[in-house]
Amino acid sequence: MINAYLYSHDGQDYANDKWDYGLLKEIFDKHGVDQTRVTEIPKSDKAFVVIPGPQTAGNEELLSNELNKLSRVVLFINGDENARFDVSKIKHPNIEIWIQYPHEKHDQYHKMPIGVPQHLKDNVPEYKEKEYDVYFGGQITHSRRKELALVMPILNNSLYGPTKGFSLGDTPKDYYAKLASAKIAPCPSGAAVIDTFRFFEAIELLTLPIADKLDPSMTETKFYKKMFGLEFPVESVDNWNNIEKLLPELLENYPNNMHRVVGWWIKYKRDLGIKIMEQLNA
Repeated sequence: MINAYLYSHDGQDYANDKWDYGLLKEIFDKHGVDQTRVTEIPKSDKAFVVIPGPQTAGNEELLSNELNKLSRVVLFINGDENARFDVSKIKHPNIEIWIQYPHEKHDQYHKMPIGVPQHLKDNVPEYKEKEYDVYFGGQITHSRRKELALVMPILNNSLYGPTKGFSLGDTPKDYYAKLASAKIAPCPSGAAVIDTFRFFEAIELLTLPIADKLDPSMTETKFYKKMFGLEFPVESVDNWNNIEKLLPELLENYPNNMHRVVGWWIKYKRDLGIKIMEQLNA
């Protein structure tokens, strides 16, 4: 049996309680990996270990000691959007480390996108004809989203739903129904790094995303290139005012461009699963 230990130093917070465990859960389930919550890691030959990064920050040395009960470990640091966890304190002679929400200081580690939330699979709407050309629903909290907020109301055949905060708008079921009703979804940066659930939710609901080139500090970090390499097939913008000119071409090529992106994402997830399984068995 292949084990994934979902580690919590105090038994209060586990990675599989969080939205951003969805991608790993999909991969682990597909490959028959047993996922077990633990506060102490059993001595073993090899295992995956998954932690909630922010909640484990300050306990890096304790975690490092626990990891050394394993001869071989593949560690996933999940959900650490603000990079609070000090990965440099992890010491192990035979380890691979993956980081969600990677910052510049994480360039030496493997990078993993956040994918879709765990609850998407329970809220997938019935597929209907695409009613809108463009949809954005979400909080307007930083410069990238404020820039998009100025242009959304003037786009033809668009649906726009600003909210007061994260998860404070529609229910997941209603939000996904709206997202699935559009052909295209602008995906402005997340709060700290560019990665955002919306990008992957759109793909899985057959909606073509438009990616952001800039983070909230207006810095071009080449996030998607570092995450996915040169084969990244999604149109990206550094100024959301430009999407009004970009949309006609994207709409003309829809759904072929959407199908290409969906195929790319399916292949990426397959290859990611194969890679981490090979790493554990290296």
